[in-house]
Amino acid sequence: MSEDLSARTLDPDNPALPSALAVPHLAFAEPGTRIGSAGAAELAETVRDRSGDGSVDRVVARIREGLTVVAAAVEDGTALCAGQHQPVGAVSEIVGVGTLPTPRRRGLGLAVTAALVADARSRGVETVFLSAGDEDVARLYARLGLRRIATALIGGPAE
Repeated sequence: MSEDLSARTLDPDNPALPSALAVPHLAFAEPGTRIGSAGAAELAETVRDRSGDGSVDRVVARIREGLTVVAAAVEDGTALCAGQHQPVGAVSEIVGVGTLPTPRRRGLGLAVTAALVADARSRGVETVFLSAGDEDVARLYARLGLRRIATALIGGPAE
């Protein structure tokens, strides 16, 4: 990660928050760790499309209430990678960590996840958990000291 790029938690008034909330949508549309096609133009379009839908206001309220923490790797005022953790007492789940596809493979997801873990620990969280989308992503999380202890099961409509 370059010196002009930093991963940090965002306060509710941070101007990078809308891009931090939009970037995971583009990241999960092109899953995995490979460099993809969505970049700055697609991110700007996604931020524009989502402006006014109330999603940023909802997250701002959750941040102010201590229910959500957003961290992002921000460069030139725009989030290139972002994620959240949802603290409840001594437990927090890390959710939605995603990197914009064009700047992948720069350690951004790892840096954002590390910032989220550090923030959770600073709040007295004892158990931090997350779900990895695939084995490649799980290996990245393991580099932070996270370890596999269970298998997540997802409920859905009966087939």
